[in-house]
Amino acid sequence: MSKKKSKKKKQSTLALTPEQETELSSLLANYKHASAQDIVAQISSPFLARAFVEKLPLENGLSELITRISETFPQKEVQKSIRKLLFKLKTKGFEVPSLGKKDRSEPIIKPIMQENPRAMLGSYDAAGTRGVMVAIPRFPRGFEVAMGIINEQQGILEFFYGTYSKKGLKELENTLLQSDDMIMVETSLAHAATALEKAYGSSEETSGEGIRAYAEFRSTLLSKTDLIDTPPIYELISEEEVNADLVTQSTLDKLFAHPLMKLFILNHERLSDLVDEISKLDDSPIYLTEEQKSERRKEIEQKWLTENITLEERQQLKYRLEEMAYVLWKKEEQELARIALAAAKIIGEEKNIVLDYLFTRTLSLALGEPEDTEKDTKKDSESLIINP
Repeated sequence: MSKKKSKKKKQSTLALTPEQETELSSLLANYKHASAQDIVAQISSPFLARAFVEKLPLENGLSELITRISETFPQKEVQKSIRKLLFKLKTKGFEVPSLGKKDRSEPIIKPIMQENPRAMLGSYDAAGTRGVMVAIPRFPRGFEVAMGIINEQQGILEFFYGTYSKKGLKELENTLLQSDDMIMVETSLAHAATALEKAYGSSEETSGEGIRAYAEFRSTLLSKTDLIDTPPIYELISEEEVNADLVTQSTLDKLFAHPLMKLFILNHERLSDLVDEISKLDDSPIYLTEEQKSERRKEIEQKWLTENITLEERQQLKYRLEEMAYVLWKKEEQELARIALAAAKIIGEEKNIVLDYLFTRTLSLALGEPEDTEKDTKKDSESLIINP
């Protein structure tokens, strides 16, 4: 006798990619807490819609969600899964929506996926200049992308904006992230907008091309975000965690030896006057011993610091250190980020090792002297900074 071949049931399990598995898990976790419209907007394909429908539990309250999915995904396999779900719900006594046949002439419009804004900020150069990029989604697709070069004291030096496709923006972001000339890190739109507004408020020129371009773009930017009052590094490290005891000669050597911090110096318009005055010591008609020259140089330096490094300038240095701490953190340099924050914490004090260190470092560079990283800066050593 010939045996009848048993019919194998088709497997209903869908083979999802890891990314689709993640999307599906998110949909199943959130569908009860979000509107049906928002949930359906997150379903990226008919394949995922079918998998989602097949995983929905048998319960009340699914009518609107099922209706939205049915209207958005008319594909045969999705509709088949919906009919199976409706049958199971009805069998169990749960409410089901009435899905009549739609007029085929009526177009079914899938919700457009909403893109998120993007932003990047750069590290500082020796003059306190950095790059910035912001990208704001356009409807129905593409981005309004703006890039600029900003300086805390001089303001917005360069700025331009234009329209980019999603692919074009991705290529731009990759170029910026991989650039050796301009180190950029990803950040929030609010952070980048705050940096731009800070520069805009201090712009020396009001009629330059960069200023005019930013003035045109400004309303678009500020309509999409609020400004922030606290540097975003404190969202990663609380201010209570910042330990000023981290600041020593050796930790400052380590911090400012990093490629991103090598250009971090005092940038003062009157520094050249100090360099000239110190250089004249060697040309003085009055004979001075090396010890006398050293004492005289120290007096000149103390006088310059007292007259030129104001509280406002200390606050600017504090802000720059906090911003660089954020860049270092994003570059996986958490230890150096903590040292930079500790330095920012004490740089506003009348006498502190950080300002002494930066002053000595800057002056050595200006005079063409080699940096003496082994110089001892003990607690009991006399600070170059004196109280006024």
